[in-house]
Amino acid sequence: MKHRSPRTVDAATVEAIVADGARALGQVLTQPQCKALARYAALVSKWNRVANLTGAQDAAEFARKFIVDALALRPHVAGLVVADLGSGAGLPGMVLAIVTPDMRFHLVEPRARRARFLDQARIELGLANVAVHHVRGEDWMPAEAPDVILCQAVGSLEHVLRMTAGLHRGHAMILVPKGQAPDAELAALGTDAAACMLIPLAVPGWSARHLVKIDGARLDRDSV
Repeated sequence: MKHRSPRTVDAATVEAIVADGARALGQVLTQPQCKALARYAALVSKWNRVANLTGAQDAAEFARKFIVDALALRPHVAGLVVADLGSGAGLPGMVLAIVTPDMRFHLVEPRARRARFLDQARIELGLANVAVHHVRGEDWMPAEAPDVILCQAVGSLEHVLRMTAGLHRGHAMILVPKGQAPDAELAALGTDAAACMLIPLAVPGWSARHLVKIDGARLDRDSV
């Protein structure tokens, strides 16, 4: 896939987009948080040609669509340890790490170039609460069990349960962002569908967003 050179966007413009998007979600970000998110968007835009991170043409488009979308998950993330499987460009884990510094985030990414980007972004943004793991989600063996597992754009709900089976440990909450309501995927889970809650999300710029919230404590242990 051939990428055009990213358009140059003023940092203040991106900061305003982030702040406005957060307000539309009922959130208030500090100025340092807005600046850090704008810096992150600029890094994504800079690395996009070599790491194929996003289809967004510049930092403003990335912020408007993807950073705001990640912020919509913020009220649903609770606990101390969060794992983002298949983190890619850092969505949603990197965004949430910037705005919730009291939580520890593990960004798990199997593709080498994307993992290198995540590590560089972690360093440049000074995120002491972020660790990057270059490994497949199925093969990751964390030293501490995550309280929340984020799985965005990694496949069907059935695949998510298989991929995270070794990480459930009886208490983790699994959050799976989706576009349209994944009714067929939920039906395919059988008895495990009872552990799922489907939450509509109102995200600026998106026609349909949903969150599937899976309670690991209620999963059928024999089926995962």
